[in-house]
Amino acid sequence: MKRDYYEVLGIQKSANPEEIKKAYRDKAKQYHPDMNRDNKKEAEEKFKEVSEAYEVLMDPQKRQLYNQYGHDGVSQTFKGGGFSWDDFTHYDDLQDILGNLFGGSIFQDFFGGAGRQGQQRARKGGDIHVILKVSLEEIASSAKKKFKINRYERCNACGGKGGSDFATCNQCGGRGQVRTQSRSFFGTFTSVSPCPACKGTGQIIKTPCTKCGATGRTRMSRTIEIGTPRGVANGQYLVLRGEGHFGQGGNGNIIVQFEEKPHEYFERQGYNLYLRMYTPYSRLISGGSIDVPSLNGKQERIKISKGSAAPEVIRVKGKGMPRPDGGHGDLFVELDLKPLKSTDRNLGKIIEELKQYEGEPTPRRRGA
Repeated sequence: MKRDYYEVLGIQKSANPEEIKKAYRDKAKQYHPDMNRDNKKEAEEKFKEVSEAYEVLMDPQKRQLYNQYGHDGVSQTFKGGGFSWDDFTHYDDLQDILGNLFGGSIFQDFFGGAGRQGQQRARKGGDIHVILKVSLEEIASSAKKKFKINRYERCNACGGKGGSDFATCNQCGGRGQVRTQSRSFFGTFTSVSPCPACKGTGQIIKTPCTKCGATGRTRMSRTIEIGTPRGVANGQYLVLRGEGHFGQGGNGNIIVQFEEKPHEYFERQGYNLYLRMYTPYSRLISGGSIDVPSLNGKQERIKISKGSAAPEVIRVKGKGMPRPDGGHGDLFVELDLKPLKSTDRNLGKIIEELKQYEGEPTPRRRGA
């Protein structure tokens, strides 16, 4: 039976990306096979387990699926229905974590090779993180929202290649990697690192592109439009795959995090809405109906029973926030007594007459 991903990394369910990466760094160093020569097979299994947990929890969309549906929710995102190293997309993170410890990439053989002809895996473009503020009205109506980004795109002058007229790198012989040996407390290790001359490509650009400076990409300003997801909550993410920075190994993503604006009247809890209404005493005593605001700009009429108290909460089913499954939460209206502001001296007489009907203050029984 598969273990819980949060348990595997030893973190809380509320952990942020920095905490997840720190936990993975510690576990990856602990279970790397070259650190466990006497029990290498078990270490490989543990190393793969923590890497699978890291792959899921660092991807906002996969993490959301896992939080909602468990392992069954994310198994469909893996190519073979179960995690393999082909599904791992955080090689750069692993390089940063283990490269500093061993002096370079030492997991080429562990991952089954670095790619065609031994060259380094092409680097994927970076992700772009956006915080998008939305109102309850925009969430309720799935409103269109626009935001601006600056991203690196494929250079149209060189087609993303960085130039023309390529030659095989003499330093690495076209492999894109160089091997070095180092000794440490743990023994002798063979380190594999990107070739510094060709930066891991295996080729040297003889005629660099003047437009992009041989980087293969240029920075552009773009306006992106998205629809607000139905019922999205504060802190949730939307991943726009392939819309991030350009990279030779594929484009990164745009990760849109939604920030809910405070509302003037409504308070949201899950998919339910809460509203306080100052209600005239006469309406509470006699009953009737009152009009309350709604997120669609119209008034919602609700009925008040005769002899209602204040405070008292009225539940209106299906008038809350929309749910992703097509339903709605509920609206809870709390009736508060509206203060009297009139200075008319006739009001004093009315209140004095009212006292004979009200009687004296009495304690309220629990549950009454």
